[in-house]
Amino acid sequence: MKATRMLVLAAMVAAALGCSPDPPPIEEATTAGASSEETLDSMALIEGAMNAGVLDYSTGTLYKVYVMFDPLSLPEEYASDVPVKCGTPLIVEVQRNWNRLLPEHRTEIEMYITPIMDPTETETDLDDVTPDRLEHERNRLD
Repeated sequence: MKATRMLVLAAMVAAALGCSPDPPPIEEATTAGASSEETLDSMALIEGAMNAGVLDYSTGTLYKVYVMFDPLSLPEEYASDVPVKCGTPLIVEVQRNWNRLLPEHRTEIEMYITPIMDPTETETDLDDVTPDRLEHERNRLD
């Protein structure tokens, strides 16, 4: 029963990240001696810790970046042998929530992901691609 819940949790986390992992069959996860944590990838382990309040948003996001770009920097409790299939949602999340990250985490994350906005701005306006917005951005860059 616990393994089933963990599989459902992993599927929900994967859906929230925009990826569709192929979870192991329930029978495989519930076989004797198999730990439910063995079926989760590192992203799901980090998301679970964030949801439980063990990790704050900024630290959890930094750890997710480690999963994709520098796995040796990831704390051991979040390391998993289950591969992560999709990193694009993480990059989008980091870019959209840049201002929610602590300055020291931003500095480290910038080694892997470049923010798409001015760090002093509070809104990303990623959905605003109107001609007026594009003209404004062109003028700002000139």
